Amino acid sequence: MRHLGWTLLTLWLLRMPTFGQLNSRTVLHDALVLENRGSFESAARITKAAIDSRQLSGNELGRGYIILAVACQGAGDLANAQIAFEHALQFLEHDREHPEDYASALENYAGFYSELGQLDVAVPMWRKALHLRQRIGDHTGTALSLTRLAEVALARNRIREAHRYLQKAADEAKLASGHSDDEKAFSFETQGGLAIAEHHAPEAVAAYQRALELVERSRGEQHWLAGWEHMLLGKAYAESGDLRSALANMQIGLTILHHALGQNNPKCFAAELAYSRVLDLFGLHGEAGQMRAAAEKASKGYYGRQCAGCTISVAAFR
Repeated sequence: MRHLGWTLLTLWLLRMPTFGQLNSRTVLHDALVLENRGSFESAARITKAAIDSRQLSGNELGRGYIILAVACQGAGDLANAQIAFEHALQFLEHDREHPEDYASALENYAGFYSELGQLDVAVPMWRKALHLRQRIGDHTGTALSLTRLAEVALARNRIREAHRYLQKAADEAKLASGHSDDEKAFSFETQGGLAIAEHHAPEAVAAYQRALELVERSRGEQHWLAGWEHMLLGKAYAESGDLRSALANMQIGLTILHHALGQNNPKCFAAELAYSRVLDLFGLHGEAGQMRAAAEKASKGYYGRQCAGCTISVAAFR
């Protein structure tokens, strides 16, 4: 499953106008640009400054908290990410004029819990967001929500359910007015996951290759999402039995992820564990064991420190 899929879901916020009268609002736009480049710490810092300025209110303040939460999550500050998500829900839950903002908060918060492996918490939030998107006639958002639910179905090995969600997503996509490269990449990525689940490795390789090309075109070859797509492509090559291509792509992916996010990042731990499995298949058992042990130790320590204070949200279910 794509880690931090919320990156796609925050893109629509870039459509919000820049405001000349209040500098803090312009700063939010700048923070989104940084966030989508993968500069999470910088995005979190300037977003917090905008919020602390007390020049934002209502749904604009709610948007600010979404941006802050996503940036903190990307930077690995999970405790503060959760606090910001809770604030976003408080400001947006009863805003009848901007249901799309509330849907975005739910979607991104669901992604937070998904990263923690708490799918039972994430799924109701994604479904609630889906209903909001459907109610306001947002075909693009509805298609993305359905695709995300297909991802969850795959994670639970519910293949038929994933097929149904993807078919519904395709139907919604036909009604949408254009698709970004990121949205197309997300769709191909999910198709690749379905192909692997059904043991159709060549189809998975083709889907992940297309997703990688789209991400590189929209984000650049050194963006962390490009690194992640290399890891997924490597996984598909391993499934097909082409271990040399698998290792080559995963080596590229790990290099990009380490450079873009730093080595002490949960996405890097997951990537290292995936790489260690391919090293094992290749016969490099010693190197695989060392990498696996280091990644598992780092991951356990990271989540033990970062998420001791993470709790299951009540506001998200109201």
